[in-house]
Amino acid sequence: MRRYAILAVIVLAAGASVLALHASLGGGPPDGTRVFHVTLASPGQYNSGVYSETFDAAAGEYALRFVPNGDSPRELSVSLRGQSVSFFETYILRGILHDTGISEYYTWEYSGDARVVIPSSQQVTITIDPHGNTAGPVSVMLE
Repeated sequence: MRRYAILAVIVLAAGASVLALHASLGGGPPDGTRVFHVTLASPGQYNSGVYSETFDAAAGEYALRFVPNGDSPRELSVSLRGQSVSFFETYILRGILHDTGISEYYTWEYSGDARVVIPSSQQVTITIDPHGNTAGPVSVMLE
């Protein structure tokens, strides 16, 4: 039982460290810079196996950001289409092993090009395809 208590303390400390680092680096986008966000955690959110939504975006350079975990889709294709924007990328989920010497844990990230340029203000349609894995949760943001 003592071993599990020590492991719990380590996991909580690691989580607190990640949150502190995130806050010290700005804690996310300033108000008004996130133009799209969705958390996909249920098969019911997908229509014919994909998620699609249209939103307004101002001209600028954006980055796609993800919050995945070990159950997230292994492959995730994202397309953005608008009057003057056409973007498509397939992202691959990577698990990164962290070994503290007394415990091991994974963090998760998608690898692929995340930079999106929207040359003029317009309506943009995002389509997210989890390649059949509609049960694994993932958050997708355009900031």
